[in-house]
Order: sequence, then C-alpha cells, then structure tokens
Amino acid sequence: MEKNINFSQLHTAAGREIQAGGQRWLFFGGTAYLGLQQHPRMLEFFMQGMQQYGLNNGTSRNNNVQFAVYPEVETALANRFGSESALVTSSGYLAAQMAVKDLAGTATTLYAPATHPALWLHENPGIGGSFKDWAIQTVSEINKSEQNKFLVISNTLNNLLPELYDFSEFKNILPEKKIHFLLDDSHGIGVLTEQQWIPDHPGFSITVVASLAKGLGTDAGVVLSDAATIARLKQSPIYLGASPPSPAAMQALLLAAPICQEQRVKLLLNMQYFQQRCKAVCQYIPGFPVYYFPEAGLFEKLLEKKIVISSFHYPLPTDPELNRVVISSLHTQQDLDTLLLAIHQAQS
Repeated sequence: MEKNINFSQLHTAAGREIQAGGQRWLFFGGTAYLGLQQHPRMLEFFMQGMQQYGLNNGTSRNNNVQFAVYPEVETALANRFGSESALVTSSGYLAAQMAVKDLAGTATTLYAPATHPALWLHENPGIGGSFKDWAIQTVSEINKSEQNKFLVISNTLNNLLPELYDFSEFKNILPEKKIHFLLDDSHGIGVLTEQQWIPDHPGFSITVVASLAKGLGTDAGVVLSDAATIARLKQSPIYLGASPPSPAAMQALLLAAPICQEQRVKLLLNMQYFQQRCKAVCQYIPGFPVYYFPEAGLFEKLLEKKIVISSFHYPLPTDPELNRVVISSLHTQQDLDTLLLAIHQAQS
C-alpha cells in the first residue's frame, strides 16, 4: 500500500516529518540541512521583513530607488565566508550563469566531471571519470599548454555520492600559470565551514557561487569573489536586468547568523550520534549530513517502517536507485534511533 502513495505532491512543509496519504512519515531527505525553513525565529524574522519591506521587490538593480538591506546582506555574507566582496541574486542558478558568462571569455575554460548544469556555458561539457584522475590530467594539460590563463569550473563536492573534491593536485601548477577557479558550493555553504578549496599559488584566484536555498534556507543566490570581479558583475546585463531576491528574505538571512551557528551545532551532534551507531556500510563526507547506502531495496524496506529517504535512479532512469539518508538539525534522538533500528532490521 505504501508504494502507491504519491510523495511528489505534498501540501505541507517537509521537515523532520512529511504528511502524505493521510499519514505521517519520518523524513530523511531534501536539502534543508540546518532546518531553517521551519525554524520559529527564522520565520519570525521573515514576517518582520515582510512587514517592513513588503512581499517582494520587482525593480531592477539599476533603479534609482533601492533597499539598504541588499548591500548590508552582501557585506555580511562576504565577511562571513571570508571573501573580499559579494553580490546576491534571486537564485543560485542566476548567480552561476552570471559568473560563468562573465568569466568564460577571459581564459581557456576547463570543466571538472559532473559540474552542475547551472555552470554550463552552453551544452553539457560531458566530462566523465573520477575527480582525482581529472585533476591529475588537468594539471598536466595546463603545465604543457602554451596558454597561461585558465578558468577551471567545478563543484566543491558531490552531494549524491558524497565526495569532497580535493584540489591539492593543483599545487603542482607552474608558477607562471594563472588560474581562476569558479566553484559551486551550493550544498556546502553554511554547513561545511572554513574550507580552503584551492592551494596557495601566486597565480590563483577564486569565485564561489551558491544557492542559499539549501543549508541557509533562503531563496536566493550569492557570488563571492574579489572586489573587481563583483564590481564588474554588478554592471552585467543579467545583474542589472533581473529583479533581486525578496528583501524580507534578505532581512531574515541577515538576522539569522546566530541561529545558523546554533543549528549547525545541533546538526554536528546529530551526525555524530548517527555515525557512532550505524553499523551498515555507507559513504559520507565528515561534517556533511548525507549518507549513501549501496544496498538495493533500502527505500522500500524503510518505507514499511514509515520512513522516507531520498531515492531516485541516477545518472540514468535505467540505472539502479541511489539511496541516501539526509539528516538535519530538526531530527530528534528518537528519530535517529527509529532510523537506526529500521536500517539494522533491513539488513538482517
């Protein structure tokens, strides 16, 4: 009976539980890692923002009348994530497209495997293989090239088959080479902190783009980079022609920094509790709350226990299901105990 329930048309929020088919289900999926979408104080801040600024702001960014909350949140995000400057957009996709369209014309462009479609300049670049092998090959290719300026485009991690990408191989780049790294950190931002993605090198620079709708629970995107790059992007047609994110959402994000830290501590404790007690084989990144279980049929077995996890065929519809457990700050110890027991029983 559970297999016939449609989980794709929910009418209530997806937090630690979801409601479907007239029943409640424990939910271990999604990307609300810090649980901010349902945090009472976050909702309160958002409501305050709506009272102050209204529902939305439909003007373009070059309008002569602007809200102060935008430069305020951009400064806060730059400081928080150790960047010289920042800009916000209405989505992570828009932020990525703005950055890639601006930077791709400045140097020879090289894509890493499985780069998110938001960073594709045109069609799928079609780069396969492991990240490690690609990095070794790319460093060799750059060092042998007659060109000296390169743009390297990549995700910071693989959130599906959890892997934190290691850019340390690029320490072997010749000193005369200049590389600008354009990295998508949508799944790591606010969750995995204090990351130095690229090694120290006199010719290296970096731009990070991200959706804020995952860990940070805000429908917006961000570009983090040096001041000159951000100033140039703010003159681009994409930035000037697009409406900004909701000012109420920006106000809430601005006020929510202490909440984010509190929720991250809760998340770390939840992950520690789960990892210490889970005996099943799974793949994960330390500090990142996504766990890949290679066992076939796990989704169906957990469904019988009223537990829903992330499960879909990947990369092709004909491939086996990719079963992942996603833990959030909202989950209680009892939730985790229920999940652990169900996983243990599924493998018995």
